[in-house]
This record gives sequence, C-alpha cells and structure tokens, in this order.
Amino acid sequence: MKWLTTFNDLVTLMLTFFVLVLSLSHLTEGRVREAFYSVSEAFGMLDPGRRVDVKVFTPFVRPIGPQQVPLGRKQQRLLEKLSRIRGVDVRAGDRYVAATLQEKLFFETGEAAVQEGNRESLSLLSAVIKTTPYSVCVEGHSDDVPIATAAFPSNWHLSLARAVAIVKYFIEEGVAPERLSAAGYADTRPLLPNINDANRKQNRRVEIVMTVQDKE
Repeated sequence: MKWLTTFNDLVTLMLTFFVLVLSLSHLTEGRVREAFYSVSEAFGMLDPGRRVDVKVFTPFVRPIGPQQVPLGRKQQRLLEKLSRIRGVDVRAGDRYVAATLQEKLFFETGEAAVQEGNRESLSLLSAVIKTTPYSVCVEGHSDDVPIATAAFPSNWHLSLARAVAIVKYFIEEGVAPERLSAAGYADTRPLLPNINDANRKQNRRVEIVMTVQDKE
C-alpha cells in the first residue's frame, strides 16, 4: 500500500498549489509584507521589529469578476442621448450600447402590443437610432412563469413577439429595416435570479442593443 501514501502526498501538493494560485490572484502589498515578516521572524532570518524593503510583484492570475470596459467617445455620446429618454434604462459594454424597456411601461402582462401611453419614448428612441449608422438587435426577455395562451403558447413566442412589435414600430418611424433584427430569449437570460416577484418584474423586458463598430 506504499503507492497510497505517495498518492496522498501528490494530492496534498496539488491542493497546496491550487490554493497558492488562488491566493496570488488577490495579493495586496500589505498581505505580502505581513507574510514575509512573519515567516522571516519565525525562522530567525530577521530580528524582531526590524523592517526591510519588500518588493511586491504583479499577480499573474487575473481576478475573477466584472471588469470595467473603457468606452469610446461615440458610445459616451450615445449613452448621453439615450439617458434623457423617459422610461429607458441604458448601459454600455465592449462595442455595444443597450437601452432597456421594462414591461410595466410598454406592455400589458402577457401581451405584445405596445401601449399607447409610452409611444413617445419609443419615438425619441427611434430618432436617436436614426442618427447613428449602427446595426440594432431588439431582444425580448421574459421571466420563468409559464404562459400558454392561444396567442402565445410559451414565453419564447411572447418574448419574440414583443421584439418584433418594437422592430415594426421603428420601421414605421423611419429606421431602415436592413439595420434591424429581432430575437426572443424567453427566460434564458435573466438580469436577476427569478426567485421573487420584484426580480421577475426586472427580467420582463425588451432590450435594444446597438453594435458600435469602433471605439473612437
């Protein structure tokens, strides 16, 4: 059974290695100095209380988490224009700008017809789109509550129908049809976990995603 002892040693070494790699992704100068002094004093390599210069290297493991993407001037200008429109939430990322329309402002629950009261916001949105050369994808999203009506047998049908309704409205407002596309994602791309009514309300939305070709 000697092989078992060797195997256990190998597993322990591998675990230690991965813990070390993970810790290196979250290094701070203070932690490195504290560890250096503690080890040095424990092994008699440094007189107690003495302090020396410690060089902290840059971690070679990139920390996991959302990274800030620098925006170009065109994206910034587009964000500023869209943020002035009532009822529209905006965000931007790498080569895109997105405007989000929440269901409660633009659609009745379980319906795909755009409500008359908020068509002004859509008109302003289409006017901004017409000033840009970017392609536009209109994406419909739902929550995870099943729907099964004669008009919409599933959330796939409902989310796509809402996206198509917005596309048709943009075309009526003069946006070139060849710039537009529609997609329905049902509940597969939620903003928040579908664990309560407040989160589900946020997930029921339509997003207008404009692809910015350059970052000037």
